[in-house]
Amino acid sequence: MSTRIPSSLKWLIDKRGRLDAEIKKTEASLSKAKELIEELSSLKENLAAVDLTLSLHNLDVDVNLIRPIRSQYVRINLPHGELARSILLCLRLHQDEGPVSTSELIAFISSRFADLSAKPEERSTLRLSVHNRLKNMCRAGILQRHHDPNSCNEGIWSLAPEAEDVE
Repeated sequence: MSTRIPSSLKWLIDKRGRLDAEIKKTEASLSKAKELIEELSSLKENLAAVDLTLSLHNLDVDVNLIRPIRSQYVRINLPHGELARSILLCLRLHQDEGPVSTSELIAFISSRFADLSAKPEERSTLRLSVHNRLKNMCRAGILQRHHDPNSCNEGIWSLAPEAEDVE
């Protein structure tokens, strides 16, 4: 015989779980913000160094007249090497099922490092980064390609037999 949990207690338990999840999500955002603040500080130091170098030249350059140039690069916030490790992990987990498509690999990586606020261009940048990483790992002999690279079909990948112990 099981004990029935009163609805008010169930509501409190649910409320506590939701608050705990919000705290964890906010702490993760805070740590990401701290990283961005550190990066901003470094960028400002580099800008100051370039401005100082420009002021040393004989020609007088007013740095305030130099317009900012927006880069087209969208940053993927993954630690160095994590993309390759995630690809290898996904392929090892699906090794018994056969080759894995590029879309499945991207979905696996996205679910591990979910950024629900990611913009469409960041998702397409992730897709491009995964695609490039897969090509490079294939050239290095770590992965095996199961599709024609010149076709428009989606990529199908597996671990190369000689590279199954690569980390």
